[in-house]
Amino acid sequence: MAHEIETKVLDIDQAELEKALVSLGAQQTQKTRLVVDWFRPRETKEGEDPWFLRIRSYSDGKHEVTWKAKSDVLGVARKHKEINFIIPEPEKLADLFEELGLEKYAHQEKERVSYSLKDWNFDIDQYPKMPAYLEIEGASEEHVKEAIALLKLENNPTWAEGERTLIQDTYKLDWYDMRF
Repeated sequence: MAHEIETKVLDIDQAELEKALVSLGAQQTQKTRLVVDWFRPRETKEGEDPWFLRIRSYSDGKHEVTWKAKSDVLGVARKHKEINFIIPEPEKLADLFEELGLEKYAHQEKERVSYSLKDWNFDIDQYPKMPAYLEIEGASEEHVKEAIALLKLENNPTWAEGERTLIQDTYKLDWYDMRF
């Protein structure tokens, strides 16, 4: 089971950030629109999810399911266990989840551009009606901080909590229904 250690960097200039990544030797690994549907046990209250389950579809036709454990906040970053695998038929899996007693409780769409540099992953995410942000994934919190410094983003705010709270609390948008 993999662990993911990541943070979100807010208030970015996407064009300048992409130039900086490329100038440092980063390779673009994807440019896609993501459609994400979230599932959980029925009657679970917001913030009391024991885990997170999502089906994510990419604009190139790939689909994956991900189970995520609750996150541990590590200062500027967060860490959680995660299991991912590719699936051929997301609609059938969604039907199975509902038959097993799960409810589909949220739907998002976002544009994503991803880069890889050394052993960091960078995702620039753009949801409807809000500014883009950078997600940095590294091997440790210190490793994530090193990437922030490398990109000269030390003065930008970071967000170690989940995207639901970022979208709801910071941008006052409905995370449960984000559509272009």
